[in-house]
Amino acid sequence: MMRLREKRALITGGTSGIGLAIASLFQAEGARVAVTGREAAGLVRARERLGNEALVLESDAGKVAALPALMRHVQEQFGGLDVLVLNAGVSGALPIAQVSE
Repeated sequence: MMRLREKRALITGGTSGIGLAIASLFQAEGARVAVTGREAAGLVRARERLGNEALVLESDAGKVAALPALMRHVQEQFGGLDVLVLNAGVSGALPIAQVSE
């Protein structure tokens, strides 16, 4: 059973760890996936694991000014989104009130 057949998903931080695992599972369930990451090694790893069907994009989710261009690109390639997984992030020891974009 392919529960995500014909769904389009964007996973930020999807080139490693939990994000890459989510992208792989979504693909296995029939979704077209786009993933973002900012490290070259992660982008290569994601392309190898997800194949040519996936859209693997260099993008830093912490740079808010870059998000409109990212979303335009995904819109052009996928025609819209059904699922958005905001997975990108770096953990730190700051109180939430001190965390910026």
